[in-house]
Amino acid sequence: MPDYRQAFPDFAPTIYLDCAYQGPFPRATVQRLYQAIELKCHPERLAAPEYFSLPERVRAHLAALMGAEQGEIALTNSVTQGIGVIAAGLGLKAGDEVVIASSNFPSNLFTWLHLRRLGVVVHVLKPVGGAVTPDQVAAVLNSHTRVLALDWVGYSTGYRIDLAAFGELAHRRGAIFVVDGTQGVGAWELNLHALPVDVMAVAAYKWLLAPYGTGCVYLSREVLGRLDLQVVNWYSVEGSDDFDALPIDQFTLPRAARVFDVGETANFINHYGLEASLEFIRGATVAAVSRHCSRLLDRLREGLRRKGYQLSAAAQPEHRSTVQGFQASSLEATAAIHQKLRANHVAISLRHGMIRVSPYLYNDEADIDRLLGLLF
Repeated sequence: MPDYRQAFPDFAPTIYLDCAYQGPFPRATVQRLYQAIELKCHPERLAAPEYFSLPERVRAHLAALMGAEQGEIALTNSVTQGIGVIAAGLGLKAGDEVVIASSNFPSNLFTWLHLRRLGVVVHVLKPVGGAVTPDQVAAVLNSHTRVLALDWVGYSTGYRIDLAAFGELAHRRGAIFVVDGTQGVGAWELNLHALPVDVMAVAAYKWLLAPYGTGCVYLSREVLGRLDLQVVNWYSVEGSDDFDALPIDQFTLPRAARVFDVGETANFINHYGLEASLEFIRGATVAAVSRHCSRLLDRLREGLRRKGYQLSAAAQPEHRSTVQGFQASSLEATAAIHQKLRANHVAISLRHGMIRVSPYLYNDEADIDRLLGLLF
């Protein structure tokens, strides 16, 4: 595999093993952002068609990475916005039920809990053995269930759920399956058209290496037709690219997910950066990312086991991702190890009493060995 370390800034003296926290910009992305800033400094160089072509280029890259159609991708500023499209658009009412996991990232948690004010019943399942199981979900699904909302990859453990198993459970009860894909998209191969996933919201600032405040949401064609649009983004109106013939009294919206795009969709500072990072990932390939990270995490797991550390459930082969959590014999000991690693310039995260390691293409075996060498 090519040496990708030169494609990124030099982190020295830090060993950066925290892509699940913030994905750093490739150098190519930095250069594209400079171009975007230059356009803001010289707006006379910013051609009007770019306001409409830039979002479509970004949308096409995202669709290719997720195994979707371009018309099924809406550009967002966060997972929160993507989840909000569904929570608000479905028109849920008193007596409807939603099933979520307490281990969901807050973006895929609080919006659903907020529906309780409308009388919606929200079941919060607690993980068993590190993750919510299909049996737990099956036990609470019923004819009133409208939504099952889970995270593809657990943000603290790295546990990757079986999307097919959970999606099929939801569909049997007539519910839609909503997924936060942030910790997987761009790092693990995905084909949404081959899976019973109705909605997948993604924040792009992690494994998509993009600016903070960028993201997308996949909306299946079936779900898209059921969603109420409460605010119209003028960019999405048919004919809005022609100021000399703008529709006034009546207008037409396309039958596409872009009607749910974030406002000011052609945010060229953010989306130039997102575009460049997506180009980098597609050039390197998601398969190469997952293979490389898996090899490094296999080395990490082997070393951790030798030293007697407890691995998260993401160590199970069928649930592995590009994130691995581990812990010592106590919360205090785990926190002490985290502090020691950070003090010795090894960047990792501490989440729910578990140290989270998430390498990328710029890491190598020496980085893993450095981490292991610092452990008690």
